[in-house]
Order: sequence, then structure tokens, then C-alpha cells
Amino acid sequence: MKKLLFFAAAITVMASCTSDSIVGEGNEPKSIGEPNAIAFRSTFKGTTRADHYGADAAALLNNKFIVGGFKGATGTSTVFDGTGAITTNGVPATGMVFDNYQVNWATNTAGTTQSNTSDWEYVGLPFLAPSTLVNSDGVVQSIKFWDYAADQYDFIAYSTGTATVKTSGDPATGEVVVKAIDAANAGKTAGAYTLRGAAADLEKCYIADMVTAYKTGASMTPKQPQFQDEIQFQFRALASKVRVALYETVPGYSVKDVKFYVDGTTVLSSTDATKKVANATLFTTGDTDKDNFYTAGQYTVYFPTIGASNISNSDYNKAHVIFTADTKGTTKDFSTLNYTAKQYKEKTTGDIWLGRSSATASFAGDVANNYYQIAMPNEEGTVLELRIDYTLESVDGSGEEIKVYGATAFVPAIYAAWKSNYAYTYIFKISDNTNGWTNKADAAQNTTDPKGLYPITFDAVVMETQDYTQSTITTVATPSITTYQKGHVYGDNEYDATKGDIFVQVMTNSTLATDLNTNGKLYEVAATNAKDKDGIVSEAEIMDALNIVELDGTTPRNGWTLTAATTTYPTAIPGADGNNITVTANTAAEFTPTAGKTYAYVYTISTGTQKPVGIANTLTTKPADWSTTLYFTDETCTTAAPATFAAGVYYKKTYLDNQNAYGVKIIRVKA
Repeated sequence: MKKLLFFAAAITVMASCTSDSIVGEGNEPKSIGEPNAIAFRSTFKGTTRADHYGADAAALLNNKFIVGGFKGATGTSTVFDGTGAITTNGVPATGMVFDNYQVNWATNTAGTTQSNTSDWEYVGLPFLAPSTLVNSDGVVQSIKFWDYAADQYDFIAYSTGTATVKTSGDPATGEVVVKAIDAANAGKTAGAYTLRGAAADLEKCYIADMVTAYKTGASMTPKQPQFQDEIQFQFRALASKVRVALYETVPGYSVKDVKFYVDGTTVLSSTDATKKVANATLFTTGDTDKDNFYTAGQYTVYFPTIGASNISNSDYNKAHVIFTADTKGTTKDFSTLNYTAKQYKEKTTGDIWLGRSSATASFAGDVANNYYQIAMPNEEGTVLELRIDYTLESVDGSGEEIKVYGATAFVPAIYAAWKSNYAYTYIFKISDNTNGWTNKADAAQNTTDPKGLYPITFDAVVMETQDYTQSTITTVATPSITTYQKGHVYGDNEYDATKGDIFVQVMTNSTLATDLNTNGKLYEVAATNAKDKDGIVSEAEIMDALNIVELDGTTPRNGWTLTAATTTYPTAIPGADGNNITVTANTAAEFTPTAGKTYAYVYTISTGTQKPVGIANTLTTKPADWSTTLYFTDETCTTAAPATFAAGVYYKKTYLDNQNAYGVKIIRVKA
């Protein structure tokens, strides 16, 4: 009599090898060696490159997880029908193998049974009815075998960690209500299973991508798990992590006393301590479920890209989540900012100052948690808004202050689509291009005083798939300009040409601009006789260079040369998770950076009228462009200079002021 071949399934990072010579028909392989039982092992994929194995992983899962396993036929695509069985192209599968089995960790028990190869055991445990997760009839879980009449097995797993499981009713504190794993809708938005509870309890839960083993997996490209291989689940946290930081680059000033608005309606003159707070705060202004920060509700886990025809797809078998909110809010509190000490001759002392570069940005929150706050995933994304008051103090020791009110920035929704186990960093940059008011007298915020210094704009949004992190650097402006390069990481003050193209999007208040093909333009920036001792251009200087020009209408007068550079207008942006993000035509600009170059992306807000302006000088040598049409001898530029130049005489040269309004973003590429 032939022996039965046991089926080994393990949860691990690396698959063990099995013999490719074992080929079978039905339940009876043609040749067999030692029985190979289904045995489970777990790893946990963290938001950093450090994975957790063995007892470490087991502790995160609270020493248990639930698995559902199904077998069926393989075709061009695998779908799930309404009966709870896998089907392929309408052909019914043979059904459930692991019906919500619980798998438990027991230290130093590996090898004591055929079903336990790495301290995880499921055989002999009480069988928990999927509808109640209660063992009411004394039935125990049994060992499972590979069925060679099937073409594939699909496995789904999750863990509620330290949260207590319920199967009905409303969850109390410390509880998560679960819906058992069911194949019927695993590939659809109805979901394979659900987890419901408060954010503090849902963050204890872990999900895994579906794992599919094929009878001929070794012959597939890329190679897939196959019968008798260990089945590898890689758990990851259901929750996301988010952190916020600010830094400033205002020449001549340092920034202190930042206050955060909790909504978009609070007026500049408000002194309500509940509306303007010390803790770093982001808020949303939409009116749908996705336009909120979730505090309690139900997550539905599903797998939209499954089947053999999708093996080469980067989203193959990936778990996705949909959230239905029970409670929600429009604000997210990230705790207090970690300020730094003064660096120059600021008169005020103490650790009250913002950092002065993206690498030294002032993060909000607890350094012990690397400043991250737990957040519930929101794969749809929503526009995030930052609104702040702050104080500028001169660095010359005079103590001169300028108070700025209502400076605002917007993070586009595509960069706020939070995924499970991803860590997101939003860094906001305050420059001399800020959009706040320096006069808060008009409570309705329709003051005739102009906004400025100048607008706050976005600098960069970055997601790094390798360690599941996303970093954003945001300059606060109107409009808000976001630049993004796949692979750019927090800590890099500059972009890296070797990492590929840079993408630009513009937010006019909370609306994504759709006219970058007509109102957006990219320039290479070079210094001719720049006054800056370090040769670093600011957003305000670019605005100046665009507006105040020689009478030819194109040559800047402030020492910065702007040379038009090429941009294209893609309909997809490469996401950090390997999937493209679809965007509407002309809402994004794309360019290929060159190492060592500085660029300025300019978005035209409005076009003003040209008028001549004069710059007065007492000249000792005749300028190269001397003419009676450019130079005058009086303040009003009405008396033309003589044709013959006279050294030491007061002259005034005229320029053109275009009086245009721009949004500007400086983009530096390291050499």
C-alpha cells in the first residue's frame, strides 16, 4: 500500500527545498520519501528593513494566527464564486481545506510531530466553528495532505494579536469583531474577512498576502510556491504609521512659536486655544468617509489581483483593505514639536526654534517611537491640510519680530493614500515664499493687505517600498507645489539624478491644478553675479528674476539666469509599491534631472501689466548697454541721459516689471 504524502505549509521568509521528482495523480504520488506534513512558521514584515522571525514574530502575533486554505483548478485567472469555493473560468473547485484553522506557537516543540517543523502546531487543537470561533462539539483540527488532483491551493491568514476576538455584536475596549475567512468574495470588495474595532485595537491586528501554491510552480516565471514547498506567509501590521515635521529656510530670520489650526474655518484673529494649538496638527475638509481620520470601524480585507495570469503583476495576491467608519474625525494630533536651540544671534534663548534643513527638521512626537503616530489605513486617500501661525525673529540680535498668520499647505490625496504597514513622513518647509498674512486685524481674512512674505510650497513626497516608508517635504505656499521622485528618502536634502524622473503637481488651495501644460514651466537656474555668498537661490529670488528684467523683457536683473527646460505631462506616476498611480492629463509634469543642476518649477497664478521701474546708481565707468533710452538723470526717468557718458554722475536705469504672480518651487539635484 502506498503511503500518503503529507503537505507542508510554513510561514517564513525563505522557502525550503523539496524534491521535484515527486509527481502524483489524485491522492497517490508516484514516488515518495519521508512524509512531509503541513507545518506553519511565521515572520513579520515591519515598516523598516528588519523582519521578525521565530519567537520574536510569534510574540507580535500573540502566539497564534488563523488560516483558511482552499484547493482548485488553475486557469488564466482564479476567481471566487458565491458558494465559498474557488473557481477558474467558471469551473468549480474542490473546496475548503483549512476551515479557519487556528495555528499556535509552542516553544521548542519543532519536530515532535509531523505537522510541526518550526514550533507552530495546528493538529489536535479544538476546531473553532467559523461562525462563532467556539468549539462546542469536541471536534479537533486534523492533519492535511497535498491532493494532486488539484492544480493549486490558496491560503489566507490573519492574526488579531493581543486583541480579544468576538464574532458578533459591538466590540468593547480590547476586542475585535471578526468575520471568518470565506473564499466567496476574497477577490472582490466584499472581502475574504473583516476586522472591526477601535483604532487602538485594530492596530494590534496583522494581515498577510494570499499565498498560492501550484502543482507546477517551479516552471512558472517568476517561480511560485508548489506542492510540498513550505507555504510562506509574511504578516504585516494592519495599521499605518505617520509622522510630521517642519523646517524653515527664511533668510535673515529664525522661526519660533508655531501654532496649528485644527480646521479651515478659524479666522486669523482667533485667540481660541482650542482652535490654534501647540501640538502639530493636520486636518481634512472633505465630506465623505475617506475625508477623515478613522478612529473606529470595520476593515474588509480582499485580494483584487489573483490568478496565474497575474503572477508577473506587482500587485499579485496582495492584500488590500477597505474601511467603513463607525467613528471618525477631521483632525490628527501629532503631539508637540521637538524644537532646537538658536544657531545665530537670535535675541530669544531656549530650545524654541525650528530646524533649518530637511535633514534637521523638527519632528512632532516621541523620539522613542521615531516620532511616528499609529494611523488607520485609507487606500483612497484625502487632501491633508496644514495651517499655521508662527513668529519670525531676526538673526542679527536685534530681536525684531514678524508674526505670520494663516500660512497654509495642502498634501495631494495620492500622497495621503495610507496603506497597511507603511510609514509616512510629511515634512513641511517654511521659506521666504510663504502665503501667510503679517496682519491679522481682519477677522474675515479678506484684508486688503497682501499675503506674504511669499507662499509656502511642497518640496517632495517620497515613498520607499523596500522599507515601507514614505517621506514628504512640504513648503507652505499658494499654490502648493509638490515634487516627487520614486526612491528619494528622508534625510536627502537634494534629489538624486540616478533615481530617475521627478514629477510635479500643483495644488491651488485644495484643488489640483489641471493646466500645467499651459501655466507651468521648468527652468534651469544658474548664478551670474548672485549676491548670495553660498550661491543658493531662494523662491523669492526666482520670482524677482521672472518679474524684474532688462528692457528686452527676458534678461533677469538680479544675477540669476533662467533657462527653459523640458517637461512632459504623464498620465501615470510610478508608485513606490511598484504600481503606477493614474493621474488626469496635465495635472502632473515630469522631467529628467541632471546631476548638479538647480531647477525652478514655476506656476503662473496671474499675469499683470508691465511697467518700467528704475534702479539708481552713481556710475564711474560707462556700462556696456549705455543708451539714452535705458538711462536717465532724474528720479522719474523722464530726462534722458546724454549720449556722452560722464563718470561719477547720478544715473537711473529703467527695467521692466512684469507684475506677474507666480508659485515657485526650487529643486536641487546633487552632483
